[in-house]
Amino acid sequence: MASTLQRLDAYLATLLSDWGLATTFIAVALVALVAYPIIYPDEPDTHPLLLARQSSAAPIRNKNESAAYRSPETPYGTNLRSGLNVKDVGAPRWAGGKDGDLRDMWREVQRGGQQGEDGKEVPRGLIMTVLGRDEVVEHDVSDISKEIGILGRHWKAAGVTKVAIYLPNSVEYLSAIFACAFHGLTPILFPYKQPHAKVYDLVNSTGADGLVCAAGNLPLDDVAKSCANIKLLTWVVEKTSRHMDWTGVPGAAEGRLKVSVWHDVVAENVAAASSDLPSNDQGEAPTDLIAVWQSTDPYKAPEIVTFTHRNLVSATAALISALPLRQRLTPADMLLPVSPFTHTYVLCQAFAALFTHASLAVNSVAVPGVELDKASRGVSPTVIVASAETMAALHAQETASLTSVAQRVRKYTHNQSMSAGRMPKDGWLFRMLAPSTSNTEPGKLRLILTSERLGADTPALSSTMLSDLRIFTGARICYALTVAAVAGAVAQTNVFDYRRENGTGCSHFGSPLSSVEIMMVDNENDTRVGGAQPEGDILVSGPAVSGGKARLGVKGRVLEEGTLAYA
Repeated sequence: MASTLQRLDAYLATLLSDWGLATTFIAVALVALVAYPIIYPDEPDTHPLLLARQSSAAPIRNKNESAAYRSPETPYGTNLRSGLNVKDVGAPRWAGGKDGDLRDMWREVQRGGQQGEDGKEVPRGLIMTVLGRDEVVEHDVSDISKEIGILGRHWKAAGVTKVAIYLPNSVEYLSAIFACAFHGLTPILFPYKQPHAKVYDLVNSTGADGLVCAAGNLPLDDVAKSCANIKLLTWVVEKTSRHMDWTGVPGAAEGRLKVSVWHDVVAENVAAASSDLPSNDQGEAPTDLIAVWQSTDPYKAPEIVTFTHRNLVSATAALISALPLRQRLTPADMLLPVSPFTHTYVLCQAFAALFTHASLAVNSVAVPGVELDKASRGVSPTVIVASAETMAALHAQETASLTSVAQRVRKYTHNQSMSAGRMPKDGWLFRMLAPSTSNTEPGKLRLILTSERLGADTPALSSTMLSDLRIFTGARICYALTVAAVAGAVAQTNVFDYRRENGTGCSHFGSPLSSVEIMMVDNENDTRVGGAQPEGDILVSGPAVSGGKARLGVKGRVLEEGTLAYA
């Protein structure tokens, strides 16, 4: 034993006698090569099996119909998500909540900054308006609540029952919707920047008797002449134009049409107003919301769809839960919609931000195709809701700016990371040699929500484009399928699904949201809908669907992993 130890000691003495700087460097490198994969394992962001089976199919089906496919959150045999699980004040924690409506959403906003039942302060989200390049106006929730009460009473006193909202994205837009909800009125969401004749046709076809409009956007004489049903016109006037008199009424419409100015009505009544809003303790059901689905061609006939509050809260709850727990909206987030609120997917995402006490930034330049960097000036959003037009334009711009070899190498390595299921990150070397080509100044941008608007002639986003956009912006992207008859969305991709498919066609749309179920229908060929990847007309049903069920009029198929795609 002693001789063995002596030989070992002699061997170590000989080894260390030749040890030098080069030997130290080699030893450290070898240890690092072994230790780095253990300390920093390159694991995918989610388990691959979760992407291999993204929806749950019913065990049975009817002839000429596929099985019903649902979100894994609400498998067959359970109830689809129908609401926000709103609990009454003082209710036990284990008690079930109610679905709620838009009034409960705003009451949750009002709870921000107050002490909760657990003794902790409820987080308070900010509501901001972005004006121009640098000016950001922060709104007080109490002041907005007073406006909601004042305008709701003003419209109701004028005998208005249906209020058409013809505004760009603004706090007044949201206030008008909530004012209608609290006072039993029906809001009608008009797409902005339409030909005057189209607006008048929409007013008459929807039966609107009240109109909220940005001052100067419509000629008052033409409104009075073409819209005989309008009893009250409320102008929303910019600060720079409030010195002018906007209350004049054309002589031919005197006694029939009243004209008021939003901010004047608020100023005249704010002293006596309270931030307390009408309660719904008596169980009065709120009126519906009407949305107008307009394609990019303003002269194409729009679809007019009526949504109940149940449709909207179901869609909002499903959009909240569609994101994994650590990716959901929190009070630390700021959501910026750069697409109009007329689109219910955008509106419900804004509702989701309000309900979860995230901050909400509103910009009036939010239209399909707006440049992302211009729309996000002045704020640093963590979540952006953008149109497919905006994302396609950004992809074309960023792809054209890939000029250096270092940038192309960076993109290649990032593609390899996403192929392995990991969101790529720039190391110090790439930040020095190949800075990101993106000009959006995303700051801490972590998530982009975009959608295909069925029947609206939106550009198709392929999986390759979505993968490139993740690299350009440094944010994860969800791509949803939206249609006129469904509040929110029909389906939305998994936030961790980075896969690139072959071809340049439209990407798949992930699994159905928990507020709907989908099936493929083919009245002539049962074999097509009964296979492993059923194909046919898409039929959607559930609490988020107007009327409970809608046939989309487009061919679709369910892919092997349970995601929805165009056929």
